[in-house]
Amino acid sequence: MTVAVSIIFGWLIITTIVGVIAGRNQAFSMENYFVGGRSFGTFLFYTTAAAEIYSAFAFLGLAGWSYSKGMSIVYAMIYSSIAYGLYFFIGPRINRLGSRLHYVSQPDYIEDRYESRWLGVFVAVIGVIFTIPYLQLQIMGAGMIVQLASGGAISWKIAVVISFIAAVIFVYVSGLRGIGWTNFLQAIIMLFGMVGIGFVFPHRFFGGTAKVWEILQEIKPTHLSLPDSSGLGIFWVFSVAFICGLGFWMWPHIFTATYAAKSEKVVRKNAVILPLYSLTMIPIIVVGFTCAAKAGIDPAFAETITKPDHAMLIALVKNFPPVLAGFIGAGGLAASISTSSGLILTASNLLARNVIQKGFAPDMPDMKVAKLGRAFVPVLTILAVLLAIFAPSMLVSLLLVGYSGVTQFFPAVVLGLFAKWQTKTGIVLGLLAGLATVIAIKFMGVPSPMGLHEGFVGLIVNFIVVIAVSTVTPKLSTKTLERFESTLS
Repeated sequence: MTVAVSIIFGWLIITTIVGVIAGRNQAFSMENYFVGGRSFGTFLFYTTAAAEIYSAFAFLGLAGWSYSKGMSIVYAMIYSSIAYGLYFFIGPRINRLGSRLHYVSQPDYIEDRYESRWLGVFVAVIGVIFTIPYLQLQIMGAGMIVQLASGGAISWKIAVVISFIAAVIFVYVSGLRGIGWTNFLQAIIMLFGMVGIGFVFPHRFFGGTAKVWEILQEIKPTHLSLPDSSGLGIFWVFSVAFICGLGFWMWPHIFTATYAAKSEKVVRKNAVILPLYSLTMIPIIVVGFTCAAKAGIDPAFAETITKPDHAMLIALVKNFPPVLAGFIGAGGLAASISTSSGLILTASNLLARNVIQKGFAPDMPDMKVAKLGRAFVPVLTILAVLLAIFAPSMLVSLLLVGYSGVTQFFPAVVLGLFAKWQTKTGIVLGLLAGLATVIAIKFMGVPSPMGLHEGFVGLIVNFIVVIAVSTVTPKLSTKTLERFESTLS
């Protein structure tokens, strides 16, 4: 496994150096650090967005879910269609507002749109809270990838520490510009790794994909239907696809990345071409089904897979050359670090800009905010690493917890871009009601109707409250409405 480990960490060193160099000759400022000076062109924005979106979940979670549960994983393909169609309409408007009104975070927009400094603070706090599980997912994924690809030669805890020291270095030094250029490299190896592995797995074990479906149909037919082997049915798939599709661009790090594009045209082009990258999820899903078929006919193989998220890499290490394990491991590590670096930077931005400056120190200079945000980078990384070590969970489950929370921003964001009738009180109470619904179903045992996902139920409650309360509470000022209308026109 020396070869695999050398490839993985060689790639990590290369990307870290590139990330540091990217910010070396750039003037340090809040806009440069948090939104890359709003200078990303079509190609750099494309690779940045792709690497931010397709994370450790794409490498391990997709395969683990399809291996252990089955057909309910199709929600991942459905929600990407919803997400990119939505982005074509909202992405250019978000970029325009950010450029013309000098926003550097998602709460900047919500605070300004709804005339409430404390709403901005609250949204920032919620954004950080639900970003942490997503960051935890990336950290766990990085550790799993290196441990499994090395055949157990390196423990996942050591792998996590090494990997995230590297991430902290280039995020701390270069901010979003460093993330953008490392993501350029990460996206390339992720693309080849994700596509390539989907071909080699079924051919190695069964001579092609046709045999995979024949075996599963014979020994585990529920794996290929809904409800699937875990009992998840069409209502669950529909509701999860819906909240993930609508919540896709509500993630604070992806929302903020939209400010980095140098023009609306860049954003609109990427709304059209980014869906092509989502096709790389299909080969990973095929790998999961292949592992399920192999485990169904080979008990010895099944015994080697102790956790579903480990299925792909364990099969890879035990049945393929170390060089391939090294390249796939490097791709998976790239996916993890590319997303986690954006999460770390954005959470630091939310705390420094929207909680501390906007909430408690409005006279703090922007330069000091940028320096404070940079100081938060290692602190938040250490917190997420500790959570990954002491509070692990299945990768897809962690991701869906985060989605349930950030999707509750959807009414505030989208209504703010296209409507005038909603009120500040309606938005605040709707957000609180949606979050309370998610917490009640997810953590307090309240049953969800028809097996719908808690995030979807929360979003419905959120919208109902926004509509009801907005009909009986004071409207936003004419001055604010006219300012946003003129900015967006």
